[in-house]
Amino acid sequence: MALSEMQIKKAKASDRPYKLADGEGLFLLVQRNGSKLWRLKYRFRGKEKLLSFGPYPDIGIASARELKKLAKATLAQGKDPMVHKPGRDFEEERTFRSVASMWHRNREDSLDPAHATRVWSRLERDVLPVLGEMMMHEITPPEVLKVIRKIEERGALDISRRAKQGIGQVFQFAIASGICETDPTAHLRGVLKSRPRVRHMSKLPLAELPDLLTKIDQYEEEGERRSEITRAALEFALLTWVPARTGWSSIQ
Repeated sequence: MALSEMQIKKAKASDRPYKLADGEGLFLLVQRNGSKLWRLKYRFRGKEKLLSFGPYPDIGIASARELKKLAKATLAQGKDPMVHKPGRDFEEERTFRSVASMWHRNREDSLDPAHATRVWSRLERDVLPVLGEMMMHEITPPEVLKVIRKIEERGALDISRRAKQGIGQVFQFAIASGICETDPTAHLRGVLKSRPRVRHMSKLPLAELPDLLTKIDQYEEEGERRSEITRAALEFALLTWVPARTGWSSIQ
């Protein structure tokens, strides 16, 4: 049954948040502090999502139902109402995805093709699924940190730093282009997880040198692509290595 004004007004705070359903996915969430928030539950491309319409009584029943109709109409057009939110001034050319594409094209010719591909692949894998459809001015430091934390969860601390750096470069490009005014990554100094303390390995016995050369030859960055620069640098170091006098006897 649809909610009535009286039901909403009588709804009191409880030990836990609870929902008052209005129908077709629309409900009022009553928080522990007594605040009441309109939400719409819907599915887009197989995923369940929640859309916020704002607090009651700022948004009354009639307004919440009208916003629900607009959201349903957006869904019927094959669009996500989270992105094309009713009342939202959406400009596709000012989304993070669009600006990141412009930034990448602007610098692509000056980069090694393999490196340019890696940079864009990292954005596509870790950043665009979260920030891609958001307008540049809507992205806050917590939104960026959410992206970083997800990368850190899989232990890829170097990649998390590169992702932060890439996001920051996109924002610097946007600021210079007059698309937005601030860079949210500037507020993330000191909040990224620290790299584990470096543990230097012991000397390599001469008998294990062939195995080391094989591993260097088969080296792959993050298990996805061979890192030619790293492999070449390691091989060059071995070819030009001059043993210290104190350690020479250990490898004879």
